[in-house]
Amino acid sequence: MDSTLSWRVPRVFSMVAVLFLLFSFLNQAQANEEIDLTILHTNDIHATFDEYAKVSAYVKEQRAVADRLLYLDAGDAVSGNPVVDLNLGKPIYEVFNLAGVDALAIGNHEFDFGQEALIENMNISEFPWLAANLDVGDTGVEQTKPYEIFDVDGLSVAVFTVTQAPPATAPANTVGMTFDGNYAEVAKSYQTELEEQADIIIAMTHIGFDNDRRLAEQVDYFDLIVGAHSHTTLNAPNIVNGTPIVQTGSNLNNVGKVTLTYDEATDSVVNTTGGLVSVSSLTAVDAEVQAVIDGYNAEMEDLLGEVIGTSNNGLTRDGRFNGDAPLGNFWTDAMRDMADSDFAFTNNGGIRASIGAGEVTLGDIYQIEPFANEVMVIEMTGQAIKDVLAYSYSRDNRNEIDLQVSGLHYNILTGPTGSYQDVTLTKDNQPLNLEETYTVAVADYIGTGGSGYNFEGTVLSETVGLMTEAMKNFAYKLTAEGKTLDYAREGRIKLSVDPTAPVPGEIIGSTETGLYSANKNRNDVGIGNLYTDSIRAKAGTDIGLLNGSSVTGEVQPGPITDQQIESLDGFGNVIVSVETTGSKIKDVILEQAKYRRGVDVQVSGLAYNLVTNESGAITDVEITLENGDAFDVNATYTVAYNDYMHGAAFYNLNSETIESDLGPVWTSVVDYVAAQEAPINHEEGSRVTINGEGSEDDPSGLRTVAQAIANNSGTAKVKGYIVGSIVNSSPVLGEGTHAPSNLLLADSPDETDRSKMLPVQLVNGTAVRNGLNLPSHPENLGKLITVTGSLEAYFSTPGMRAPTTFTFEEEAEPEEPEVPEEPEVPGEPEEPEVPEEPEAPACEFAAWDAAKTYVAGDKVEHNGDFYVAQWWTQNQNPADNSGNWEVWQKVMDCYEIPDGPQEWNANTIYDTGDQVIVDGQVYEAKWWTQGQNPVDHSGQWDVWKKINDSEPEGPQEWNAEAVYTEGDRVTHKGKLYEAKWWTQNQSPHNNSGNWDVWKKVK
Repeated sequence: MDSTLSWRVPRVFSMVAVLFLLFSFLNQAQANEEIDLTILHTNDIHATFDEYAKVSAYVKEQRAVADRLLYLDAGDAVSGNPVVDLNLGKPIYEVFNLAGVDALAIGNHEFDFGQEALIENMNISEFPWLAANLDVGDTGVEQTKPYEIFDVDGLSVAVFTVTQAPPATAPANTVGMTFDGNYAEVAKSYQTELEEQADIIIAMTHIGFDNDRRLAEQVDYFDLIVGAHSHTTLNAPNIVNGTPIVQTGSNLNNVGKVTLTYDEATDSVVNTTGGLVSVSSLTAVDAEVQAVIDGYNAEMEDLLGEVIGTSNNGLTRDGRFNGDAPLGNFWTDAMRDMADSDFAFTNNGGIRASIGAGEVTLGDIYQIEPFANEVMVIEMTGQAIKDVLAYSYSRDNRNEIDLQVSGLHYNILTGPTGSYQDVTLTKDNQPLNLEETYTVAVADYIGTGGSGYNFEGTVLSETVGLMTEAMKNFAYKLTAEGKTLDYAREGRIKLSVDPTAPVPGEIIGSTETGLYSANKNRNDVGIGNLYTDSIRAKAGTDIGLLNGSSVTGEVQPGPITDQQIESLDGFGNVIVSVETTGSKIKDVILEQAKYRRGVDVQVSGLAYNLVTNESGAITDVEITLENGDAFDVNATYTVAYNDYMHGAAFYNLNSETIESDLGPVWTSVVDYVAAQEAPINHEEGSRVTINGEGSEDDPSGLRTVAQAIANNSGTAKVKGYIVGSIVNSSPVLGEGTHAPSNLLLADSPDETDRSKMLPVQLVNGTAVRNGLNLPSHPENLGKLITVTGSLEAYFSTPGMRAPTTFTFEEEAEPEEPEVPEEPEVPGEPEEPEVPEEPEAPACEFAAWDAAKTYVAGDKVEHNGDFYVAQWWTQNQNPADNSGNWEVWQKVMDCYEIPDGPQEWNANTIYDTGDQVIVDGQVYEAKWWTQGQNPVDHSGQWDVWKKINDSEPEGPQEWNAEAVYTEGDRVTHKGKLYEAKWWTQNQSPHNNSGNWDVWKKVK
């Protein structure tokens, strides 16, 4: 028995030991378990109030299913909706309370309503307002916390915040406060105490994506950066220096969702996943939040619905960046009327929307000016006004109009690159006296230093009233006088170009051939080669890549200056370097080429050829290294590109960067050009081709009139003779009574065929109209010019709209060859006179030849029909148009065209307004279409509408299946709506789509 016991006792102990070890292992496993933390985030809502009940419902749904969750808003919750803004922001913070916002980063627009409103909004908020780099001083505003520590079910989470310094708001709103703009140093000063207190550390910032990237590069202890201010849509976390950065865009289009996985054993975040949820895709509504929204909307409806006037044409802000805009003219006239001043100015950035035709309501006024800006009055000299206008155009190298004006006309003179040269000012058609003083009404935002403005002078009144009050009262005044609120572009502001002006800046190099971007969709171009070579040299990478939209502009043959290069950079993109695979590079080049139906990516260190199939669709890409060696899709390469490409999912080559900020692209170009001893010359088509061929077009983008007619799209330079104008829809050729608003160009000064002429719009108040119109300059008739503008339909035919520059061209007179005189031969009879051959009939053309290359304007005969080529083509049968593009069109002059709509033809291209007949029913095209049957709408878009003899009058009930375009009106739930642009299946009530295309008509 003893032996039995001696055997059993150890076994019992053994079992206990096993159980002990098992429990110890389980406890250890539990201690080392990975914990998920969900972060929901919004930013730059800008008072998008009406949709917020869906966001609140989504937040509460996620809280119910997530073990650990925080909901953060990164600022700029207000300024954009009069219902919110007239209540000084209060409604949005009330619904934030109901939705359970855990923390708010103060955005620049949180200050918009002044310090009293700021104090009130902070007091009603049930969540902390954070900003580590703000010192409120003695203002009475509660000092913001630098961070908040949250205990999320045992997980310690720190949310640290910095805000824009200084904030973009009226300076009066932040008097007494100081802001530290050294974001990285502020963050580093809190590192120790944050790491001691928190398992996970999140930076919630309101400084913009560029600054977020720099922050991540300089500070390495954040587990996540939740960003705002730049309205950047990041569909997935963008990794910089190991730190993921997220941002949702703006205006409540999206809610961000990020999951951080925390490992207790390593005390670190081991995984980050995230993306965006479209608010339009959400269906559940938080009833409690919706009740608050409905209450405020109902409360404000009578006030905002108050009609203050009528506009037949609407008041648009369009065109404000290159001249005076109708809304800008109304706005500044209202300011000048309120202030009883000589002049008035307001900045374009404060004009937030346009006003449509019809009744103008007080709500419209608050919609276009949501900032509660006030009108201040300053006494200034003419010279001080001139200095302000010089700054307004050239600030931050923007080279665009920024100040709308009343009481004064000004003309900005620029050089050929758009750089500021001078400004002339006139009052009542007389030059402004620069020594004299004038009273000037300005928006207090710019009058107190906003956007860097300095209105030097004596402040006569810090405020004479709100901007909205000025416009409301002025509208009432005009209405009482029996006037409508109809304004036009009057020429108060003009832009003139002096093509002979010197290129500004320091000469850093030269080019003999010129550097252009016009053919970038067909091959590599000079500007693209220069840019990609430059960023590659700067980053020291194997390859340089840039997307086509980042490669724009031209450098004419001659010297190159640093300011000239800087002026070409409209985006301010910075260089980013990454390590990636050859496979990823190939995918980006090919997929973007397929999407854009041509070349997109410009390259350095590579050469590639796009391959098309028989129908012309791009199917493959062949890539080699620049030295001719094979490109290995399995190899790893270093690549330099820009931050836009790095932040876009369809261009991104690797979320991890080698370096994320190598400076702006343009500075690398300046450095590269300065380092070259020889001129910068590039032969197009040496790096990128399609089917082994580059474009045959002029590298400078110069087109003949025939080419402009045949390929009537995009911005281009066209060279042609001025042969006439159009008056009351009829061409006037040669001498006669011409219109000042348009020209007709042709390739020959003797052209009489209207179909071979390009109508050119001359926009009122522009340098182009002033210099070219025939009533003022009859001597221009027959002159050869080059004019740059947008190729698009004008007078219902291929034309050019909104030209920006022009130059007169010298005609090269051909030298006549010398013909030696033949000696007289005595007695030789005179040769009989040979009668002239009769002109061939207009429609006798040579037969089409499949082996021949044709260009725009070439005419052929094929199977008894007559065709004209629209652009370059080879081996494309005119009868079946066997290619990617419909390049052959019938010469309609050779046919008798019957009146009225004809039977629909699947092979014909139709455009907006064209009518056809199918089974006896008439249909009208809403836009471009080919091969799309009007009966069954066999295509991607519903482009045909049935024309009925007895269509009902007035707006009809909204139909989810119908396609609406700009100006269409519908009724929905008893209310009238008007479409702002194309839409289908987007409900007017909740604007269920990506864009807010419906506006309520009161």
